[in-house]
Amino acid sequence: MPRLPPVNPVSGHYSNNLPGTSSPLSRHEADKHATDILKKKSTTSTSQEVDRIEEKYWHHRLISFCKNKINRLIHPPPSIKIRDLVDDLTENSPKKDVQKVLSALKLHTGRAIKLHQSADGKLGFTDGKVPVSTKTMEAVANSIKRNGVEMAYEYLRKGENLPAGYLQQILIPHIHKAILQAIRYENNSKTTLSHEQIEGRKEYRVNPEKYINDLLEKADIKDEKHFTFERILEFKKSIRNSIVKSVDEQKFSTHLKTPSHDKTIKQNQDLIDSPKLAIPEKTEHFIEKEDTRHIQKLSSGTSFFTKIHINDIGNRVKRTFLRNKRTHLFFMGGIIASIVITAIFPPAGISMGIALALSVILEAGYELFWASGSNLWRRVRLIKGLRQIKKYDDFDYTNLGPETDHKRKKLIQNLLYRCKHKTFSQIYNAYAELEKQADKLKNLAEKNQKTLSASIAFQKEKALYHERRKKLKSNLYFFDKLIEQITINRIVIEQRNQKDLELLWNERFTEMNPITRDVLFKKASKNLIVQGHQVRTSGKNWLSNILQHSPIRKFNTTEDDSQNPALEKAKTSKLFTSSGTLKTLIQATFLRSTKKTIFNNFISIGKVLRRNPIIMIHNPIAPKPDLTGTLVFFSFFFLEMATGNSNTKINQARVNEIKNKKKGHTWQLTGNRKRTGREEVATLRSQTKQEIEPMINHLLESAKSMEETGRILDDAKKRSKMLGKGLFGAMSDKNAAITLLKHAAWKNLLDKEINGTFSLFHNHIQEKASAWNNQIARTLIANSKQATTVSSVSDDQIYNRLAHSGQKGEINEATQQIPSEVFLVSIRNRVSGELIQRFRRGEISENKAIQEIGSLKNLDELLALQYWVDTALREENYQQHKDALKKFQKTINSIIINNH
Repeated sequence: MPRLPPVNPVSGHYSNNLPGTSSPLSRHEADKHATDILKKKSTTSTSQEVDRIEEKYWHHRLISFCKNKINRLIHPPPSIKIRDLVDDLTENSPKKDVQKVLSALKLHTGRAIKLHQSADGKLGFTDGKVPVSTKTMEAVANSIKRNGVEMAYEYLRKGENLPAGYLQQILIPHIHKAILQAIRYENNSKTTLSHEQIEGRKEYRVNPEKYINDLLEKADIKDEKHFTFERILEFKKSIRNSIVKSVDEQKFSTHLKTPSHDKTIKQNQDLIDSPKLAIPEKTEHFIEKEDTRHIQKLSSGTSFFTKIHINDIGNRVKRTFLRNKRTHLFFMGGIIASIVITAIFPPAGISMGIALALSVILEAGYELFWASGSNLWRRVRLIKGLRQIKKYDDFDYTNLGPETDHKRKKLIQNLLYRCKHKTFSQIYNAYAELEKQADKLKNLAEKNQKTLSASIAFQKEKALYHERRKKLKSNLYFFDKLIEQITINRIVIEQRNQKDLELLWNERFTEMNPITRDVLFKKASKNLIVQGHQVRTSGKNWLSNILQHSPIRKFNTTEDDSQNPALEKAKTSKLFTSSGTLKTLIQATFLRSTKKTIFNNFISIGKVLRRNPIIMIHNPIAPKPDLTGTLVFFSFFFLEMATGNSNTKINQARVNEIKNKKKGHTWQLTGNRKRTGREEVATLRSQTKQEIEPMINHLLESAKSMEETGRILDDAKKRSKMLGKGLFGAMSDKNAAITLLKHAAWKNLLDKEINGTFSLFHNHIQEKASAWNNQIARTLIANSKQATTVSSVSDDQIYNRLAHSGQKGEINEATQQIPSEVFLVSIRNRVSGELIQRFRRGEISENKAIQEIGSLKNLDELLALQYWVDTALREENYQQHKDALKKFQKTINSIIINNH
């Protein structure tokens, strides 16, 4: 089955960067997106995503654990002789790898293999048979591929001590090999040695084993039990300062690549003839790639009882409380009001103190009873909804026929429920943690990591930042699926009757007098109400405004008046509004009384059954309104309705500030302060949750309306054919105008709702996450010692050169921003400049350009490329290539954050 990708590649392509910030549902990109979504194929399996989520449920974990235990008892892994196992693993490897194989087996089989150190210092084993599963063998094979330090890190992550003899047989030989490789690389790069390195190499050549052992003892690594991460980094520092820098650090410092064996003589000669670098200073710390990988694996631990997860749970509870302040205040206010009224009008025979205590207990119990029941039912629906999503997602999205309508409807309803009750909160929590982590990482990046502990802490925070980004992308998955389904349903609505509507317009209204047509459509719109909205008929170009996004838009020759809304709220009388409020109040009163009676009778069940099992409860679910409950409920009903409306207006004002890129303010005890990004996301989340259900209902209702329109048009064609009146001659002008206006009204309503807070919530999160990524990348650049020259010609040099040559007008006077074309001239002979020019000439594709950017290691080239991209993004000439430039920008930021 052909599949479609999510509208936004956040969850579909799990890349290192968040996607672009353009709205996939905006009016300007709707047609383009509708075409793309029917051409592309999905790279993400919904079934796999559902299975991943289901695996986290405790009952699935319990079932899986029991199954594994039972299968292990029924079908135990085969027992293999240790000697045969070692021979098989070392069949194609040199004999010295036997020690690494033994260590890998010990690591993954635990006590099943017993190792000892023989008289010659080598690792030995007690021969016998051990049960080894396929999973264990895969882990052993992966560990063998790693070097001695990386395997030692695996032991540390498992909390195990290195086996006796590991240092002498595995780690030290690896250190010798790494030293020789680093010296060869250093000779090619012609790096000048420091005095300490010259003296250290003399001692090292005399007795390498003793020299390395002495350095290990200085780092307090006396034996395998004393091996720790911090101590091995201290040992590496000693090697770096007394013998040679590692290859990783030399690459980091010189931007040179390790020359491979197939390099030409000319390339080797260029390396030899290259000028010598400055004498290296004594370094205090450097985190190599193998160390960084170890830190990343430590930071991305999946264990539940970790400090990170516990902090996250605490933050989620705090955010949940802050999001529901109004609910909690009303709950506490209701309890206090009930206490006061109960104390004033106590039931007969009950003292005031007992009345107060019972009121608090019963009210709290009532709220807890229904809250827990609602949460349990919601969880059941979410679990069932996952299976429904998995079931109905498997169909051909390119088939827009009526036979797939039912599946699309079921899928979008289940996605709606999951997003409203789970996904939006997950996205908000994930972004909130990302923002806090990004702010913390940015502050650390601004500081110079002078100590080893500071560098380790920085790498841990950077690894955690990457985990936060991955989690945000993962949580956006079902939101992207919902956007995808909304887009598909809009395509269905647009294409079902598009040709007939165009023919109807051509036949009846193309040649009609504009004034007559305007009067006709005004009469047709009088009684046309679509979901509480009516067509706005004020304004000179009202008709072209309402029809501008309909299938017949190309026939409108009038000027677009899109500044005015095409729809407006239908006018209702005060009596109608009051009756709606009264209806809501009556329904809420009855529901409250019923729930209260059920709760009271539920408490009484135990007492009745204990006293006399034969006695039945009288009217167990009948409403029993009482004076206290009625007074409290009525007063708080109107108060909550008023505060709810006020809160909605405040949120809407904040949403408008976000739309207009204005920074809002919030009140606190010390005064007003600017709202944080996570507070803005919380506002959008709240508003989206309110608007999404009506929006989806309108989308599904519009599908029914389109079916009705299709039947009307088919019936008109049949009657016209029978009467011989052309294609739609049997339909009156008024009915034709109503049909066209109704279709256009539905489209305008959906455009307004979909491109409102719903789309803004999606885009704002991406913009914020991308902005944090840019800030961190720029901070790393600003504080990096790796950047030797930001560009071959600095901004001031170019500015002064243009000023002397009379071309100063090419520079933005306000910011002294160098135009991209001028800057490109200054770097045209560099790798970054050549890459830009080849891409502009069309010699390489967008994907190829991204691949070449990803292979750049020189920070100066990345900086020059980043400066050009940032400048081009602000210029009008490159607006049509904005998407490609943003992809370049994200790739550059990702390389800087990951490698620098």
